Amino acid sequence: MKSFPFEQFIKNANSEGRTQNFIEACVQYAHNLEDRDYPVFFSIQHLAMAIGIQSDFLTALIGENENSRYLYENEGVKLKKYNHFFIKKKRGSYREIMAPHKDLKYIQKWLLFNILSKVPLAESCKGFRSGISIYDNASIHSNAKIILKVDLLKFYDTITEKRIYGVFEKIGYAKNLAYSLAKLCTAEHHDKYWSDFNQNDKKILSYYLEFKPPILPQGAPSSPTLANIVATKMDKRFEGLGEKLKFSYSRYADDLTFSINHIGTLPPLNLIRKIIEEENFYINEDKITYMHRGSKQYVTGLTVTNGVHTSKKYRKKIARHIYFCRKYGVENHLLKNIEQFPTYNSLKFHDWLYGHICYINSVDKEASKKMLSDFNKITWSI
Repeated sequence: MKSFPFEQFIKNANSEGRTQNFIEACVQYAHNLEDRDYPVFFSIQHLAMAIGIQSDFLTALIGENENSRYLYENEGVKLKKYNHFFIKKKRGSYREIMAPHKDLKYIQKWLLFNILSKVPLAESCKGFRSGISIYDNASIHSNAKIILKVDLLKFYDTITEKRIYGVFEKIGYAKNLAYSLAKLCTAEHHDKYWSDFNQNDKKILSYYLEFKPPILPQGAPSSPTLANIVATKMDKRFEGLGEKLKFSYSRYADDLTFSINHIGTLPPLNLIRKIIEEENFYINEDKITYMHRGSKQYVTGLTVTNGVHTSKKYRKKIARHIYFCRKYGVENHLLKNIEQFPTYNSLKFHDWLYGHICYINSVDKEASKKMLSDFNKITWSI
């Protein structure tokens, strides 16, 4: 980012007859941001200039009335801020994805790169950070005596516009700007989404069902980092507790993991719940898991019983695909598995299979050697 032109600002402010108190307050505000490498802006118009877009367009995306909850206007055309769709999760339930329109996505990426990526996070935060992988998260708990996994309930839904406002205000932005930035990074679910909660979730999250506040949208590029920032205080509290009780702690998105080896004590579940709720999150009571040494232990999808590996079942599945592609040919293999790959052609399946091999290689290079060798012997009709 370009440095703020302090001398020119003071000169212009004096020529406009601004008071000395006003000038000093503005300079202090700018220094507070720039000294920590954050971009300086005083208004929505100033922010629009920094991003490189029209201020009227930015104002329309922020919106200030009932009609702007889901829509915005660009050159006389009404457009959806987010495209809402659902993806099926492993347990059969569905997750709502809110993918921002390309205009809004561009702004969220700008905010991510220029502001949010510079906010310090807790050491124990391992998810959605540059240079840190699920392997790094899992390796913390490798060969543990006991592992405790706790999931947060409706993680993004409990991170409201008000909490995101707090993030930008704490960074140092003026209250009106913090409010506008929060609106650019949050979205509103349709009413049906809240009504589909099960009875237990409705009881725990009664505030959210009653007020239906704008929340952090799954699908926005800025959301994972904002979630990490909001959860930083909770992470640091568990880090401090871990130093006292001698346990290891890490968080990958909404997945909290605690472990001990030969020494140390796991924190009582009631204490974990207390800290989580004091930080305005909630435990998913259906996803509390204790894993003892001698039984299967896994963290963020990787087994950690004897080192860190992808699961044997997963590796066998990928190896079978490679074997049958070599034996029967890719097209025949796709025909036999048309229910699993209904829209796949040879090129798409090539990329899918190669992606899984690369994933295995990133965790366990030895396990992927033969796979990669056999994959290169497949005849692809591309």
